[in-house]
Amino acid sequence: MIFKVLTANRKLSFLVLTLFIHLLLLINTRFTLWPEMVVYPFLLNNGFSLYKDIINPYPPFLSGFLAVFSRVFGYSPLSYRTLTWAIISIIDIVIFIITKKIFQKTSYAFMSTLFFIIFSIPFSVNGLWFDLIQTPIILISFYYFFKFVMSKRPRHEDLFFSIFFLTIAFFIKQQVIWLPFWFLAVLVFKFGKKTVNILSENFYFVIPLLILLVFQLILFWQKGTLADFLYWNYYFPFLKASKMPGYILFPTVRELMIVAALFLIFMPVLIKKKFNVNFIILTSFIMILFAYPRFDYFHLVPSLSILSISFGENFKTVLKSKILAKSVFAVSLIFLIAFTARYFTKNWTKETRFFEENIIAPANFLKRVVPISEPIYIQNGPDQMLVLSDRIPVRPWVDEFPWYLEIPGLQEKVIEGIKEQNPKFIIFKPYDKGSKYELGVYRPKEIADYLDENYQNFFQISDTLWLKIRK
Repeated sequence: MIFKVLTANRKLSFLVLTLFIHLLLLINTRFTLWPEMVVYPFLLNNGFSLYKDIINPYPPFLSGFLAVFSRVFGYSPLSYRTLTWAIISIIDIVIFIITKKIFQKTSYAFMSTLFFIIFSIPFSVNGLWFDLIQTPIILISFYYFFKFVMSKRPRHEDLFFSIFFLTIAFFIKQQVIWLPFWFLAVLVFKFGKKTVNILSENFYFVIPLLILLVFQLILFWQKGTLADFLYWNYYFPFLKASKMPGYILFPTVRELMIVAALFLIFMPVLIKKKFNVNFIILTSFIMILFAYPRFDYFHLVPSLSILSISFGENFKTVLKSKILAKSVFAVSLIFLIAFTARYFTKNWTKETRFFEENIIAPANFLKRVVPISEPIYIQNGPDQMLVLSDRIPVRPWVDEFPWYLEIPGLQEKVIEGIKEQNPKFIIFKPYDKGSKYELGVYRPKEIADYLDENYQNFFQISDTLWLKIRK
C-alpha cells in the first residue's frame, strides 16, 4: 500500500515537472495575442451587435465567453496569457490521461506529453485562437469515439459523449466539421452494415446539436440579426470564403516539409498496421484539413495533440524496427529538432506579438488626443489600438481584409456608417507595395477614395501611423 502511494506521488511529481517545463518555455517564447481575441469582446462589451456591427465569420461561443472574461479580468495581455497557458496545461494533462488510458503505460503518457510540449511551441501553441480553445474538447471527443470503436462491447454512452464534445467544438469553430465525416467512415469500416443500425438507434445523440442551434437561431432572431448570423456563420465560411480574393493561403514548400517530417516520424509504427495506433495517426492526418484554406502552423495544434498520443508506442516500435524505418524516424526527428531550435532562437522573448511598444505608444497618444465620445475609423492599421486606447470605432466594424470588403455592398455599408457617425479622426497606415490582395497592400477602393476625399493627414504618431483629420 505504501509502495503504491509513493509510486503515485512520484508519477504526480513527474507530471507537475513536465507541466512546469512547458510553462517555462511558454513564458520565455513570444506570446501571440491575435487582435480579434481582444477586439471582439471589447466591442461586444460596448454595445456592438455580433455579425451586424462586428463582421465575424466565427460562431458566437468564444467571443461571448471572452466578453465575460474581459469584463472580469480586463483586456491586458497578461490576463489573456494566463488564460492561454491554463488551456495549454489542460491540453497537456488530457494528453497524459488519454495516453495512459489507451496504452495502460505511464511511460507512454510521459513520452507523448513531452513530445507535444516540445513541438507544440514551434507550431505556435503559445497564442490565443479558436483552434487552441477547441483542442482539449476535440481530444476528449476523440477518446470517447476511440473507446466506442475499439471496445468489444461498444457502449452507447461513449458515442454520445464523443458527439456531444464534437458539437461543442463545432460551435467554437466550424472547421471541426471534417471530423464527423471521418468518424462516419471509420464506423463503416469497423462495423459495415451495422453502422446504419448504430446511427438509427442513437439518433437522439444529435439533440444537443439541435438544442444549441435552435437556441442561437432564437437568440439572433430576437436581436434582429438572424440573417447576418446565418450569412457570416454558415454561408460565408462554407460557401463564400474560398471564392474571395486573397483568402486562400497554401503552405510553402518548407512548411509542407515540416508537416511531412512530423508524420514521417511515425512511419515505424504505421507500417506495423496496428489498427488502434493507425487510427490515432490517421485521425491526426485528417485534421491537417483544419489548416485549410489559410495555412498556418497554429491551425495544426489539434492535429498535433492527437498525433502525440501515439508517440510512446511509436518510440517502442522504432527500437525494434529495420534500418530503413529507423533512418526515416531519425532524419525526420533531426529535421523537426532543427525547426524547433530555429523557432526558439527567433522567438526567445517576452514581448507580446501585436501588443508591442510601437503599438502601445501611439494608442496612448490617441487616448490623450481623441475624446472618449468620439468614434474613430482605423484605415489599414492595427485594430488592437481600439482596446488599448479605449476608443470605439465606426459601425459596422470590419477588418480591412479583401475577403470581407470585396463582398458586394459591404464597402458601401462602411461608407454609410462613416457618413452617419462622421468621425473627426482617422488612424491611417499607408498601404504597402505588393500583390493587390496581400494584407497591408490591399486598398478597398470605395472606402479609401472616400477617405482621401474627405480627410487629410494631420499628424504622424509613429513610424508607420498617421492621424488624419476631417477636412
